[in-house]
Amino acid sequence: MSQDKADGGRMGDSSLLRKLNLAAALDAFLQAESLTPRDLRAVVGVSRPTAEDLLASLIADGRVEETAAPRQPASTTRSAGRPARHFRFRAESGYVSGIDIGAHKAMAVVTDLRGNTLATQRVELDPGLDATARIKIAIDVTRATWQEARLDPHEITGAACGVTGALRAGEGVHDVRKGPIGAGLAVYSLPGFPDVDVAAELSTGLGVPVAVANDVKLAALAEHWKGAAQGHRDMVYMFAGHRAGAGVLINGQVHQGFHGAAGEIGTWPALGWEAAVDQLHARGAQLATGAGLPSGREGELVIASAALQDPESLRVLIEFAEVLARGAAVLALAVDPEVVVLGGGMSRGGAIIAEPFRRELARLALVPIEVITSTMGADSVALGAARMALDTVLADLLAVPGA
Repeated sequence: MSQDKADGGRMGDSSLLRKLNLAAALDAFLQAESLTPRDLRAVVGVSRPTAEDLLASLIADGRVEETAAPRQPASTTRSAGRPARHFRFRAESGYVSGIDIGAHKAMAVVTDLRGNTLATQRVELDPGLDATARIKIAIDVTRATWQEARLDPHEITGAACGVTGALRAGEGVHDVRKGPIGAGLAVYSLPGFPDVDVAAELSTGLGVPVAVANDVKLAALAEHWKGAAQGHRDMVYMFAGHRAGAGVLINGQVHQGFHGAAGEIGTWPALGWEAAVDQLHARGAQLATGAGLPSGREGELVIASAALQDPESLRVLIEFAEVLARGAAVLALAVDPEVVVLGGGMSRGGAIIAEPFRRELARLALVPIEVITSTMGADSVALGAARMALDTVLADLLAVPGA
């Protein structure tokens, strides 16, 4: 295949060059709603025959198809001649699953390759459920999303799961129990999970490879993707729910750190996170017992009681918010984020938790930092897992061996 300056002046092996051009063409379609052949030629920097060949290959692979032209304003004057043909990336050429296995729920979502959610399923769980049963339910709920979306298992091209304590570094899945950084840390809040290979169990049960990552970091990723932190490249995410946690995004990417333990600020005893969470749960348990309610909604009960000006609930809630803010301040001083996001179930308590958090952070921070409340709700971890799976699938599609 001859190449000229119209092809961008690329030199070297023609087979490799074609693969590079195919990857560039696919990326161009991923970045646009639709493209004409002329658009494709301009974006990739190739001649007309080369652009037509690339387009034909992507159509044959099922990644691209012809589509209707974008709607034009009524006042737009149409040019004479044959209208340009438009082509789009086929978002339905693959699908990804995001899974969240928590203490009180198992949840799954399935999206297409544009990240459009097609189905969501959630099952409430007993906090004392053992690992085998919990993972089995997570597998079932994931398959239920496939069924709801009318997808066959072979159409799922990627999957990921958020679990407390599992960390994903650049070279694979890591467990912070292993190595010096894990000494004495209670990283799993789920019964029996330290004794099972979560990724392997899920992969076997679903029939597709499943990556496992820290749930709070995935929630942070979801917040940046579809939540309140859209448009903010650097952020600290604080998770306030049945437990406390944190994640850091730098330049739009989850910062894992050398060992995959970046953001695990709550393990520092001096912060007092564990004690504050224990107090919150204890107060919530007292309120639940008094009202004859089951466990699992301790935080909500404390927030409701504090809203009625119960002194003990107010004290516990304010202390929890302030302790969380101290962790946020430490991370903010380290990475200087654009925003701090307050997420997790407790964040839905509104000003009663957000205001003491803001006050304490402002007292400790070197510069004013905007605090925004999550808009993701309970599906943040599952959506973050879907985003991670989607990133992996798209990276594989665009990869060029030998480049």
